[in-house]
Amino acid sequence: MKKLLLSCFVALGIGAHAQLNFTGDFEDQGANGAYGQFGGGTMNGTAACNGSYGGQLAMSALYSQTGFMVMSDKISQSSNGQKLTLTAKWKKAAALGGTASLAYFEFSAEANSWSITQIGTPVTLTAGTATTCADFVTATIPAGVLNPNKVYGFGVWVTKSASTTGNFYVDDIKFVQEIPTAAPQCTTLVSPINAATVAGGSVRVKWNSVAQAAGYKVNLGTTSGGSDIYNSTVYGSNFVDIVVAPNSTYYLKVTPTNNVGDAAGCSEITFNTNTAIGHCGPLSSSAPNAIAPIKSVSFGGMTNTSDASATTIGVFPVHQDFTTGITVPVVQPGSSNPITVLGTTNGNSANGWAMSVFIDWNNDGDFKDAGESYFNTTATMVRKAGVTDNPIQLDGIIAVPSNAAPGNKTMRVKYNYSGTTLNTPLTAGCEDMINGQVEDYTINVPAPSTPPTCTTITVPTNGATNVPANVALKWDAISGAEGYKLYLGTTSGGTQVLNGTVVTTNTYSPSLTAGVVYYLKVVPYNAAGDATGCSEISFTAGQIAYCGPLAYANVEPITNVTFAGINNPSSAATGGTSHEDFTAVKGLVEQGQTNLPIKLNGNSDGGYTNYYVVFIDWNQNGTLNDPGEVYFGDGSIFLTGSDGTGAPVTGSISVPANAKLGETRMRVKKEYFSSVPAASSDFSNPCAVGQPYGQAEDYTVKVVAPGMAVSNVDKDKVAVYPNPFHDVLKISDVKGVKSITVSDISGRAVKTVKPSNELNLSSLSAGLYIVTFQMEDGSVKSVKAVKK
Repeated sequence: MKKLLLSCFVALGIGAHAQLNFTGDFEDQGANGAYGQFGGGTMNGTAACNGSYGGQLAMSALYSQTGFMVMSDKISQSSNGQKLTLTAKWKKAAALGGTASLAYFEFSAEANSWSITQIGTPVTLTAGTATTCADFVTATIPAGVLNPNKVYGFGVWVTKSASTTGNFYVDDIKFVQEIPTAAPQCTTLVSPINAATVAGGSVRVKWNSVAQAAGYKVNLGTTSGGSDIYNSTVYGSNFVDIVVAPNSTYYLKVTPTNNVGDAAGCSEITFNTNTAIGHCGPLSSSAPNAIAPIKSVSFGGMTNTSDASATTIGVFPVHQDFTTGITVPVVQPGSSNPITVLGTTNGNSANGWAMSVFIDWNNDGDFKDAGESYFNTTATMVRKAGVTDNPIQLDGIIAVPSNAAPGNKTMRVKYNYSGTTLNTPLTAGCEDMINGQVEDYTINVPAPSTPPTCTTITVPTNGATNVPANVALKWDAISGAEGYKLYLGTTSGGTQVLNGTVVTTNTYSPSLTAGVVYYLKVVPYNAAGDATGCSEISFTAGQIAYCGPLAYANVEPITNVTFAGINNPSSAATGGTSHEDFTAVKGLVEQGQTNLPIKLNGNSDGGYTNYYVVFIDWNQNGTLNDPGEVYFGDGSIFLTGSDGTGAPVTGSISVPANAKLGETRMRVKKEYFSSVPAASSDFSNPCAVGQPYGQAEDYTVKVVAPGMAVSNVDKDKVAVYPNPFHDVLKISDVKGVKSITVSDISGRAVKTVKPSNELNLSSLSAGLYIVTFQMEDGSVKSVKAVKK
């Protein structure tokens, strides 16, 4: 379908503002999409307390727990992080029993689910009709709890007693958030304290909450005032878990902030770490009076019965530590090991229960590294529902990495209620629980008795030629190998490039030079020693390979690119080549040059808006979107209703002072968007298409040292002299030249002449000019020349 052109679009009443202030009276019957419910919910007149409509929740065996809420994103409001008060009106039908409470709901985009936090004084629902509407006792959410970057719902949550059914009614859900009038005061750190010595690994930085603080700016560094370890603003919490190295000294400062400003004069503390490795925790629960405990865990020859007497949910420890005092399971690298968790339930077949497991294989104090999480996504979860089993049995398989190093490791087992989408507490090792439990264990990987066997190198193959200079070397993973030692040289057995470089994965990307023959050997190793007799391969490196070509379903072309001596017009006709290769067209820049003008033009195929983005591989590693390599990715330059022949859009590009010398790739993308491209779109991705309407073009840019940009681009083919010149600029060789264009530094053509060994440029003012040679073979060469 062709994109729609909205020439006159007016949006009313959707301006987002940083304060939550709303009364959900249900009178529009949900026409604005603001009301959400978790099953059994409708809007009707019977539910009304004021006006004509309210929200009805039909409590039944199918919906034993459910709620109604007003969603902040649907009313285009966002939190400012301040204190919020919440109330609502309620009534019910005769037979319904149970509890009802005010609640707020937080949406997780990653898990595509809502977490529920009940607040305030709950209402006990007893037999008898409550036809007169009553008010919940107003509940308060303190400042600093609601993250300004999250979507929330506000409303009620109802849980029926086991044998009752009936309707619960809610109306006038009202919430109001304070507006701060001043920046907050400084906080006091709870842990670590100044001059403390703590374990390395995961350190919980915790502070006291401060009135009117929306968030807390946490800076942790290895020098006073530094933030090289952690530099972020924490919302919705008064702590953060940060991984630090053992045997080190750190400097920490926490600064409360809100939308008025930051707290002033907050103090920095220092602390040290010892040789131990800690992990996040103890974790907490948002429903500490309704914990479903783990009864037992069986793994690696160990069975630990942690709570044999539990028969239903209730008050239990949230986080239990079994890292000492019990049998330590032993697992081998590369092995698959069954794990069984028995969990307590409430016997309700409508509920689902799931587990997840996290193992810190590399002993760095977190559970975030590749291969350290098990059953923690909706696709991989171990869940059981639709049964009344109590306890419920959950079974999974733990695959031990083939390169797991010998020694003790920490294993964390989590168990919680979960819907068909995995509940948030089970998605990460450090996520706090809702109504489940956490248990920590020590497991052991024994030291190997023999070295590993040799591996097979799969990329590149022996004798391969034209291997991309940015190739990712690959080899087969070997069971029992703790890592791999890489030897790479330019002679057989040589180590000029890599001499025993250790990696723990089965891939590595070296920096290669085109045209050079390389010799590679990969040697697996473990604590027992290195593999012996491993073979060497050889291969020849080629040019750097870049992703692409990009494929646009509807080609709306770029018609001109002017930058650093490039002045390349191309066809304005739609439907041409999706991704054009103009790498024969070269520009010339100096390290550290600033504000170089770039002009871009294109055909938008009607009155649409086209956005432009530019990528330059300054470090020549084959990746076009490293830091500092993306220009205008925020949608800041665009053209609307262009046929590609009018005025171009302009911008400026600065060259990093450390840009690698030599030729590199520049990519220009043009794409249609109805509004400024979102950061989550692929507009600023050089390897993907953000919209099906557009085009991409690739060019070559040569980087030279400062002061060298007046030299010719290709000395062995075309040169200009003298440089600088007075009136006449001489050309070394015009063989194969079709025409010559002289442009000023802005890219404006000031003179076009036929090929000649001498150019009379006496009419031009003093300054820097770009001399562009249009060659008969279609290529373009550019030279910078300075007129005195």
